[in-house]
This record gives sequence, C-alpha cells and structure tokens, in this order.
Amino acid sequence: MSTAVLPNTHLVPASDDEVEKFNVLGVNFRSAIGSINYLSSGTRMDISHTVSSLSQFLEKPGYLHWNAFLHVLWYLKGTTNVGLVYRKSFPLGVKAWSNADWGNCVGTQRSVTGFLATLDGNLVLWKTRKQPSVSISTAEAEYKAICDLASKLIWLKQ
Repeated sequence: MSTAVLPNTHLVPASDDEVEKFNVLGVNFRSAIGSINYLSSGTRMDISHTVSSLSQFLEKPGYLHWNAFLHVLWYLKGTTNVGLVYRKSFPLGVKAWSNADWGNCVGTQRSVTGFLATLDGNLVLWKTRKQPSVSISTAEAEYKAICDLASKLIWLKQ
C-alpha cells in the first residue's frame, strides 16, 4: 500500500439511495473518521489530506467513502513503522512549504490548501483543508495557502 488515497477514485457526495443502502450497515462513519483524524493531527501527517477529503462526507456517506476509509486503515496497517522522530541539533531553523490545488473540489470548485513546517528538520506543523472561498486563479489559491501558513508561523514563533 503506497498511498493513503484510494487509487483512481474521486470522492463525490453519495446519492440519497446510496446513503440509505449504506445506513443498513449500521456503521458510525463519523466516529470512524474522527478516529483517523486524531491520528492525522498528532502523528500521521501522511493521511491528513485523505482524512480532510473524507470529512466532507460525514453527513451523507456511501460505500465509496467507506471503502476509502478502509483503504486508509490498510495503509496505516502497512506503514506502522512510519511516524514522527524528533532530533535535537543547533542552530534551530524553520523551513516551511505551502501548496494549493486550484479549484479541484468537484462540488464547490474551491481549492485545497496544504502546508507544513519543520523546526530544525523536525516536522512541527501541518495542515490540509478546503479554502473557504472560490479562487479565480492559481495565483490567488497559492496566495491564500501561503497566507494561511504565514499566520500559523507567526503563532509558532510566539
């Protein structure tokens, strides 16, 4: 299992019929996503984007979303040796990266921001989320991403 994302799959909202069929399983999808969200926010940044994507379908999940969730579990099982390792060295330096995918959300055309920051090579900050408004260009989407990152770096510095 090389990625947390289910290959060749684009998540879209489930139809009412699909939701009804899925509900027969009696699965608490919200709780399941909450569990992997806990991992993604603490030690497993590699699943952040996938968890963020799945979180958009908490109200009306279907089999496609459940299969994507199961894929994340299989990915986690196959990568138990992956995690955060912090090493101390001097001088301390901060490096940060941001990115955005312009208008990639099928339903809303909103972009997704992603960023991470390291302190002396140690990952200390990461985030992926759908931007709150539609961007009219790639440049605007990237600008929103870097502004989001800059505000978090200011917080980190303080």
